[in-house]
Amino acid sequence: MAEADAFPAALAGTVAQLLPALGSSHAHPPFAVRQDGQALRIPTRTYYDRERLLACTRLPGDAGVIALCLGTRHHDGHVREACLKQLLLQERAWTVPFVVHLCGEYVLEIVERIGSALPAWNAQALVRYLRENPAYVATLERRAISYWNCYYRREYPVWEDYPGRRAMAALRALPVLTLR
Repeated sequence: MAEADAFPAALAGTVAQLLPALGSSHAHPPFAVRQDGQALRIPTRTYYDRERLLACTRLPGDAGVIALCLGTRHHDGHVREACLKQLLLQERAWTVPFVVHLCGEYVLEIVERIGSALPAWNAQALVRYLRENPAYVATLERRAISYWNCYYRREYPVWEDYPGRRAMAALRALPVLTLR
Protein backbone atom coordinates (compact mmCIF):
# COMPACT_ATOMS: atom_id res chain seq x y z
CA MET A 1 0.00 0.00 0.00
CA ALA A 2 2.25 2.73 -1.30
CA GLU A 3 -0.40 5.38 -0.64
CA ALA A 4 0.34 5.12 3.09
CA ASP A 5 3.80 6.57 2.35
CA ALA A 6 2.19 9.69 0.85
CA PHE A 7 0.93 10.97 4.19
CA PRO A 8 2.37 11.71 7.62
CA ALA A 9 2.65 8.68 9.91
CA ALA A 10 -0.08 10.08 12.16
CA LEU A 11 -2.60 9.43 9.36
CA ALA A 12 -1.60 5.80 8.73
CA GLY A 13 -4.69 4.37 10.43
CA THR A 14 -7.07 6.59 8.46
CA VAL A 15 -5.29 5.80 5.19
CA ALA A 16 -5.47 2.05 5.93
CA GLN A 17 -9.21 2.30 6.58
CA LEU A 18 -9.82 4.37 3.43
CA LEU A 19 -7.90 2.29 0.89
CA PRO A 20 -10.36 -0.65 0.74
CA ALA A 21 -13.18 1.80 -0.07
CA LEU A 22 -11.10 3.28 -2.89
CA GLY A 23 -10.44 -0.12 -4.43
CA SER A 24 -7.29 -1.12 -6.22
CA SER A 25 -5.16 1.21 -8.25
CA HIS A 26 -1.84 0.84 -9.89
CA ALA A 27 0.23 3.94 -9.53
CA HIS A 28 3.14 5.45 -11.38
CA PRO A 29 6.39 5.71 -9.46
CA PRO A 30 6.14 8.22 -6.64
CA PHE A 31 7.90 11.52 -6.20
CA ALA A 32 9.78 12.02 -2.96
CA VAL A 33 9.46 15.11 -0.78
CA ARG A 34 9.84 16.05 2.87
CA GLN A 35 7.22 17.62 5.06
CA ASP A 36 7.84 18.66 8.63
CA GLY A 37 10.87 16.39 8.71
CA GLN A 38 9.07 13.28 7.40
CA ALA A 39 9.92 11.66 4.09
CA LEU A 40 6.85 11.23 1.88
CA ARG A 41 6.49 9.26 -1.34
CA ILE A 42 3.48 10.53 -3.27
CA PRO A 43 2.11 8.70 -6.32
CA THR A 44 2.67 10.57 -9.56
CA ARG A 45 -0.62 9.20 -10.97
CA THR A 46 -3.38 7.00 -9.59
CA TYR A 47 -6.01 4.99 -11.43
CA TYR A 48 -8.83 4.59 -8.95
CA ASP A 49 -12.34 4.11 -10.24
CA ARG A 50 -13.65 7.64 -10.68
CA GLU A 51 -16.99 7.13 -8.93
CA ARG A 52 -15.49 5.27 -5.97
CA LEU A 53 -12.89 7.97 -5.52
CA LEU A 54 -15.40 10.81 -5.72
CA ALA A 55 -17.67 9.01 -3.23
CA CYS A 56 -14.73 8.73 -0.81
CA THR A 57 -14.03 12.47 -1.12
CA ARG A 58 -17.37 13.05 0.59
CA LEU A 59 -16.38 11.05 3.69
CA PRO A 60 -16.16 13.13 6.86
CA GLY A 61 -12.91 14.30 8.42
CA ASP A 62 -9.45 13.28 7.37
CA ALA A 63 -10.64 10.31 5.28
CA GLY A 64 -12.41 12.59 2.80
CA VAL A 65 -9.44 14.95 2.65
CA ILE A 66 -7.05 12.04 2.05
CA ALA A 67 -9.26 10.92 -0.84
CA LEU A 68 -9.14 14.49 -2.22
CA CYS A 69 -5.35 14.42 -2.02
CA LEU A 70 -5.18 11.10 -3.89
CA GLY A 71 -7.70 12.49 -6.37
CA THR A 72 -5.27 15.28 -7.25
CA ARG A 73 -3.03 12.52 -8.57
CA HIS A 74 -5.80 10.84 -10.65
CA HIS A 75 -5.15 10.15 -14.31
CA ASP A 76 -8.28 12.10 -15.34
CA GLY A 77 -7.59 15.85 -15.38
CA HIS A 78 -11.25 16.63 -14.65
CA VAL A 79 -11.05 14.54 -11.47
CA ARG A 80 -7.77 16.24 -10.51
CA GLU A 81 -9.37 19.65 -10.97
CA ALA A 82 -12.53 18.74 -9.01
CA CYS A 83 -10.46 17.37 -6.13
CA LEU A 84 -8.15 20.39 -6.15
CA LYS A 85 -11.11 22.77 -5.99
CA GLN A 86 -12.30 21.10 -2.78
CA LEU A 87 -8.79 20.63 -1.40
CA LEU A 88 -8.14 24.37 -1.60
CA LEU A 89 -10.94 24.78 0.96
CA GLN A 90 -8.84 22.80 3.46
CA GLU A 91 -6.06 24.24 5.59
CA ARG A 92 -4.40 21.03 6.74
CA ALA A 93 -0.62 21.28 6.40
CA TRP A 94 -0.35 17.72 5.07
CA THR A 95 -2.34 18.66 1.95
CA VAL A 96 0.36 21.09 0.80
CA PRO A 97 2.48 18.57 -1.19
CA PHE A 98 -0.54 17.60 -3.27
CA VAL A 99 -1.40 21.20 -4.14
CA VAL A 100 2.17 22.33 -4.82
CA HIS A 101 2.82 19.41 -7.15
CA LEU A 102 0.01 20.64 -9.38
CA CYS A 103 1.94 23.87 -10.04
CA GLY A 104 3.94 21.78 -12.52
CA GLU A 105 0.73 20.48 -14.12
CA TYR A 106 0.06 20.71 -17.86
CA VAL A 107 -3.72 21.26 -17.52
CA LEU A 108 -4.04 25.04 -17.55
CA GLU A 109 -7.34 25.17 -15.65
CA ILE A 110 -5.65 23.44 -12.72
CA VAL A 111 -2.61 25.69 -12.76
CA GLU A 112 -4.78 28.81 -13.05
CA ARG A 113 -6.87 27.74 -10.05
CA ILE A 114 -3.75 27.25 -7.94
CA GLY A 115 -2.17 30.48 -9.13
CA SER A 116 -5.22 32.47 -8.09
CA ALA A 117 -5.42 30.73 -4.68
CA LEU A 118 -1.76 31.34 -3.78
CA PRO A 119 -0.26 32.75 -1.66
CA ALA A 120 -3.31 33.29 0.56
CA TRP A 121 -3.87 29.55 0.89
CA ASN A 122 -2.16 27.96 3.90
CA ALA A 123 0.84 30.30 3.64
CA GLN A 124 2.73 29.16 6.75
CA ALA A 125 2.54 25.50 5.78
CA LEU A 126 3.53 26.39 2.21
CA VAL A 127 6.61 28.26 3.38
CA ARG A 128 7.73 25.38 5.63
CA TYR A 129 7.19 22.87 2.82
CA LEU A 130 8.99 24.93 0.19
CA ARG A 131 11.97 25.46 2.50
CA GLU A 132 12.29 21.70 2.97
CA ASN A 133 12.10 20.95 -0.75
CA PRO A 134 14.09 23.55 -2.76
CA ALA A 135 15.33 21.07 -5.38
CA TYR A 136 11.84 19.72 -5.86
CA VAL A 137 10.43 23.25 -6.37
CA ALA A 138 13.14 23.92 -8.95
CA THR A 139 12.09 20.72 -10.75
CA LEU A 140 8.47 21.90 -10.80
CA GLU A 141 9.56 25.19 -12.30
CA ARG A 142 11.57 23.42 -15.00
CA ARG A 143 8.54 21.21 -15.72
CA ALA A 144 6.33 24.30 -16.10
CA ILE A 145 8.86 25.78 -18.53
CA SER A 146 8.89 22.54 -20.53
CA TYR A 147 5.09 22.41 -20.80
CA TRP A 148 5.02 26.04 -21.86
CA ASN A 149 7.74 25.51 -24.44
CA CYS A 150 6.23 22.31 -25.89
CA TYR A 151 2.50 23.00 -25.76
CA TYR A 152 1.62 26.59 -24.89
CA ARG A 153 4.26 28.87 -26.37
CA ARG A 154 2.00 29.86 -29.27
CA GLU A 155 -0.88 30.73 -26.95
CA TYR A 156 1.46 32.48 -24.47
CA PRO A 157 4.43 33.79 -26.49
CA VAL A 158 5.76 35.64 -23.43
CA TRP A 159 6.84 33.32 -20.58
CA GLU A 160 5.71 35.81 -17.92
CA ASP A 161 2.11 35.53 -19.16
CA TYR A 162 1.93 31.74 -18.88
CA PRO A 163 -0.26 30.53 -15.95
CA GLY A 164 2.39 28.03 -14.83
CA ARG A 165 4.94 30.82 -14.50
CA ARG A 166 2.45 32.91 -12.52
CA ALA A 167 1.75 29.98 -10.15
CA MET A 168 5.47 29.42 -9.59
CA ALA A 169 5.97 33.17 -9.07
CA ALA A 170 3.22 33.12 -6.44
CA LEU A 171 5.09 30.36 -4.60
CA ARG A 172 8.40 32.18 -4.83
CA ALA A 173 6.79 35.40 -3.57
CA LEU A 174 5.86 33.89 -0.21
CA PRO A 175 7.44 35.82 2.68
CA VAL A 176 10.92 34.91 3.89
CA LEU A 177 11.19 32.24 1.24
CA THR A 178 14.76 31.61 0.23
CA LEU A 179 15.22 28.66 -2.10
CA ARG A 180 18.64 27.32 -2.97
